[in-house]
Amino acid sequence: MFKSRKCLASPQFSYRWQSIFTVFFIGAFYVNNGASVIPEASQEGPLRSFKSYDDIVMFHFNVPKHVLRATWQFIAFMDSGECPQRKVNIFLKWGSYPVISENLEAAYPAHMYIENNTLQVSALTAFEPKDMTIVPVYSPEPGDWFVGAYLSYWDEKVHQKGLGHKCRYSIGSVAIWSETTGIKNIPLGYQYTMKTKETISYYKIFIPMDTWSFQVDIWGCNFKLKKSRNFVEPCIKNLELKGNSLPFHNHSNPGPIGNLSSMDTYTFSELSPYQDTWYYLMVVSSSAITFNVKVTLTNCPVRTVEEVFIHQYVHSPVYVRNDQSYMKNVEDPPMQYFSSNNQSQLKENPIITNGKELSIAKDDDNLTSCIPRYQLVRIKHSQTLSGDYLLRGRELLTSWLALTDTYPVITQFEVLPLTDIGGTLDINMCLEINKVLSKQQVNVSICISRGRVPKQITGHIKCDNSNMTRQLSTMGDMLDASLLIPYPQPGMWYIALQATCYMYGLPVRCEMEQILVSLSIKLRACVFEGDQSCGEYGVCQEIRKGLLYYTACKCFGGRQGWGCTDNTNASSKFATLLTTLSLTLSNLFFIPAICLAYKRRFYTEALIYFSTMLFSSLYHACDQQFTTYCVAKFEVLQYCDFFSGILAFWVTFIAMAELPIQYESFCHMLGAIIITFGVESDKTGLISILIPIIIGMLISISSYGCYCYKMKKMIWPKRLIQLIIGLSLAGFGILIFSLVETESNYQYVHSAWHAVIAISLIFLLPPMREEQILTQISDNTLLNYKESPEDSVFNADAGQQDDHLIMEVN
Repeated sequence: MFKSRKCLASPQFSYRWQSIFTVFFIGAFYVNNGASVIPEASQEGPLRSFKSYDDIVMFHFNVPKHVLRATWQFIAFMDSGECPQRKVNIFLKWGSYPVISENLEAAYPAHMYIENNTLQVSALTAFEPKDMTIVPVYSPEPGDWFVGAYLSYWDEKVHQKGLGHKCRYSIGSVAIWSETTGIKNIPLGYQYTMKTKETISYYKIFIPMDTWSFQVDIWGCNFKLKKSRNFVEPCIKNLELKGNSLPFHNHSNPGPIGNLSSMDTYTFSELSPYQDTWYYLMVVSSSAITFNVKVTLTNCPVRTVEEVFIHQYVHSPVYVRNDQSYMKNVEDPPMQYFSSNNQSQLKENPIITNGKELSIAKDDDNLTSCIPRYQLVRIKHSQTLSGDYLLRGRELLTSWLALTDTYPVITQFEVLPLTDIGGTLDINMCLEINKVLSKQQVNVSICISRGRVPKQITGHIKCDNSNMTRQLSTMGDMLDASLLIPYPQPGMWYIALQATCYMYGLPVRCEMEQILVSLSIKLRACVFEGDQSCGEYGVCQEIRKGLLYYTACKCFGGRQGWGCTDNTNASSKFATLLTTLSLTLSNLFFIPAICLAYKRRFYTEALIYFSTMLFSSLYHACDQQFTTYCVAKFEVLQYCDFFSGILAFWVTFIAMAELPIQYESFCHMLGAIIITFGVESDKTGLISILIPIIIGMLISISSYGCYCYKMKKMIWPKRLIQLIIGLSLAGFGILIFSLVETESNYQYVHSAWHAVIAISLIFLLPPMREEQILTQISDNTLLNYKESPEDSVFNADAGQQDDHLIMEVN
């Protein structure tokens, strides 16, 4: 039978939200010390308990550049003071959507990494909120910020729309930020004298894409207003350099760099800088000063893979070195494959290997050495949130990368904001090598990072985050490795690979000139590859909210987790099958009502009861998330279930009215038209259910009233006890449906609702009408007719036998 789980937002929330924040917006805009506080437009959305990621209300904010502090303020509402107070969980993240699971302790799929950069706070709903939840963020990164919020889970009642008051909850959010203006640019490559005007001054430096490293030298600070003869008197109290966002000065706890005098020099060295972005220099002084600054860059161009560097796997033999000098010293300094454009090549201790000359750089020359770096090409597929990244050569695209033990190799690819962040970034690495042709153990170290190139220390790749490190090896079953990153943050991503060979546990020179590694990088919806992107116990939801588009898994069968892989609270297949059977087989309680209606010659009613039983069973079989069986579209089965369920009540009331036969067909068609209009308008609305039932009851009551009026007296129905039992059962079914049914007990209570309503029809269905009995008697008499004067048809007391037959039929 029909059910309703729809929730709507109250229009009163918007008015109350705007009223509360009107005063706030009036006083929110001001200018203080060159920093203007700019409010973002308020946003509001309905709150729901978390059952899937679709239940999360999502807000999107865009923070501009040069913001020193951003503040988010939240207020949670409920539409009535009688509603229970609920806890609201709020998540704030830069760049991409926050990764939120139904159970925060639920397990994530294997090889999945969750970035720990999400701010989490909580709030409480209130009818007339007086307090705000404030989240300040100092030195926020510019760009997209996302806020996700939901209510903590409770066993929510299955509420029939329009029946009683359903508590509705909402959250409002507003963001303000202080934006610093008038920031001067520091030119690159030559000395420049800067002048401060305030105690805290900011300067910006643009770092191009091809920058491998850079350094900022600061020296010769002097006071502008007075010439100090004390050369050791500090003129710079604090210095700080930061990429992407402005440094924040904490007066109570200043940074470690400071107290510089005119004789002091300080150098910032960035070995692995952010690229194609701004760096910001903060200078704190007690008064206006001048200082000298110089920015020096080391460039390493991003290259395309040369034709000799790409090999198709089927044409890639294993090359073995001719020389036998495989042992190498692990303490040797790093090898430099090529030098930067603006630095002189180092030619100390050259090594000749297979006719190629390589130079060795000193340990302290990390600024001058750089390693090959290749840009991956993004291949967009027709499906949304689907794409590949491949190496680009002169004539082809490939996923194969050839490594040597001489130097590491870095690949880079870009994840676009908004476009690529709503799915999963899947990185798969495979070491392709023939163990038979080489007795050496080959290891490939892989480091994955976002925003910065992985650091190179003493010739080895250094990964700051161990969770983003993978190892491939010919020893054991380690030829494959993978990494899943849900909702990846936008920007440039880097993958550094370095090969090393071992013999008897010692590092040696590799026998093979080239070691092939397959690098498969994909963007896709939800989690896993293939048709079952959420596994066997989940479905992939495509969620669109305004301009935002993202995907998430919806789990069933008690499964939890981001990929529906956590079976801690999973239901057994037998229990899940039993739930489905209880909702479908409980409709068999309509069989007695169908048989009784057929016996009493209520053929129309019998047909409607059978249709209700059939469509309710098919609808609930299709409504299950596990062991689903749909003979038609879900919407079609849902419509037929609602239509036949309401029509069953209608024809029962018309039968109880005992109208003349010439009016019954008219009432049946009238009911079909009314019910069709109501169900098509709003299947879950209470109005579409109540109007036909009320009209049907009025027809029955009016018919009984007309009968009493003709008889000139009040006549109690002969079936009063049966009517009381039938109406009591129907009332009991309505009570458990509206008051007892919740999300957790839905399958049991709704099955009981099927049984109670079906049984009530047995007591409400009237007996066979007199004209139907006479028709049956006439049919039986004609079949048993014998041309005999002694036949009862021609006897005077035939009426007594008719009365006897009437009693017998009833």
